[in-house]
Amino acid sequence: MLCVLFVFYGSYYFRGDTASYTDYLNATHFQNLADTVDLVRSTIAGSKYPKLALWLGETSDAWYSGTANVSDRFVSGFL
Repeated sequence: MLCVLFVFYGSYYFRGDTASYTDYLNATHFQNLADTVDLVRSTIAGSKYPKLALWLGETSDAWYSGTANVSDRFVSGFL
């Protein structure tokens, strides 16, 4: 018997190896998380298991190892 208790979701805002410091300061990236969470919630609601909990787990500003000399600095703290 399969028992699924929650959906785990991780989110990143942009690809780090092609990003610049301005990407880390762009507030529109914040909206991406809200839009994606809404999409995942609606997908769960329309599924065979609409009462599954959504866990927002791993999140960060950039995937692909971040941006050299940016994502490991203070500027990365804005997202």
